[in-house]
Amino acid sequence: MRRFMVLMVTEIDFVQDSDSHAQNYEENLANVVKEAAEKLLLRAVQDTKVVKVQVAEIKGLLSL
Repeated sequence: MRRFMVLMVTEIDFVQDSDSHAQNYEENLANVVKEAAEKLLLRAVQDTKVVKVQVAEIKGLLSL
């Protein structure tokens, strides 16, 4: 089975900035990404298994 890694960076401005909003966003983003990867249908794909989804806030500067 082949493996692929996705790096995605989002920048979010919350209406009210709080740790609970950030935690909720992290959890929901992880679930959405996992569900999207599992539902990706292509004729050449027989099965998809999401091994790990990790979402964490980036505290410092990021250089891509």
